[in-house]
Amino acid sequence: MKPYHIVFTTINYPIVINDLFDNIARFNHLDSVKLWVIGDHKTPAECRQLAASTTRKGLETVFFGIEEQDKWGDRCSPFYSRIPYNNETRRNIGYLAALEDGCEIMISIDDDNFPIHDSDFIGSHSVTGKVWKGNVISEETGFHNVCEYLEFKPSRVIFPRGYPFRLRGRKNSAQYQIPDSGSRIGVTAGLWLSDPDIDATTWLNGSVSGTRYLGDTVQVLAQTTWTPINTQNTSIVRELIPAFLCIPMGWAVPGGSIQRYGDIWGGYFLQSLMQETRYLAAFGQPIVEHRRNPHDYVADLRYEYWGMILTDWLLELLKTRFQPVAPAVIDRVQELAGFLNETAVPELPDWCPEEIKGFLTWTAENLRTWGEACRQFL
Repeated sequence: MKPYHIVFTTINYPIVINDLFDNIARFNHLDSVKLWVIGDHKTPAECRQLAASTTRKGLETVFFGIEEQDKWGDRCSPFYSRIPYNNETRRNIGYLAALEDGCEIMISIDDDNFPIHDSDFIGSHSVTGKVWKGNVISEETGFHNVCEYLEFKPSRVIFPRGYPFRLRGRKNSAQYQIPDSGSRIGVTAGLWLSDPDIDATTWLNGSVSGTRYLGDTVQVLAQTTWTPINTQNTSIVRELIPAFLCIPMGWAVPGGSIQRYGDIWGGYFLQSLMQETRYLAAFGQPIVEHRRNPHDYVADLRYEYWGMILTDWLLELLKTRFQPVAPAVIDRVQELAGFLNETAVPELPDWCPEEIKGFLTWTAENLRTWGEACRQFL
């Protein structure tokens, strides 16, 4: 049984598989890694052949097409029926498959996240799950901007997608603490060069490229200090996979639909569920080159709009009102589902249209059914 499982979904021909193979082979990890490629209706048929040839070369690679997903999904209904087709949140199916297959560390990437040639991708993610005895970073604001550790061209102040707007314009003011005895790294958010993970409002202010990472190999946050955690280049321990749902998107709202915040909300839900556990969030290495697929930033702004303006409100609610008490993370997921229904939905801001209430109610049920699906495979 292989400890490291890499999961991504794609509607493109995923040339990243070749780079992953080269890196994993170069650093002698072929025997400990399994790769899951989660297809969709638009995924080229040639992807299946690429997966098979990669397996023959020595990196076990599973192409999980729609036909296989639909058959396998009967085992985790009703959650499976709630995942839209042609949507990046189909990666959740890969998370469940990796969980069933016994993964110890799951690594989520996008199909445009390319490992740096001379950097050990798996070796850097192997810090996930390890005991952490070093200092942890704490911020009075409760949030830390990881983009301050990247050098950009042209030089600009950048905040990651999902960072609270009310705090943008403020620099990090880190304080350092000693973690509790027995603390472990539960999730590692590797960063990205080339195209950073920033929101449409930032892209519309001009293109920017990440040229260099300036931080330590690994840096760790106190549980009270959060940062956006996406599904690009992120590893997580098995116990926390149930807390790492990429929130299904696509809910119809005025002007279009809610998109592109499923990973951001999922990352913040994860950090809220980690409170008072032994787990900490880390960031830094491994660095990937983000060769971003083509985007229409005006269209992205339409899709991101409600996610952007709701995130500050949601974070305030999670920070001040949500206090999970169940010892097991899998049970905390149900507590979060209840919190959304019982607290978040009734306290939506007055400026929200009725459709947002429906989206939050749907999200709570997605969390509930996701937790039930995960329970089968833990």
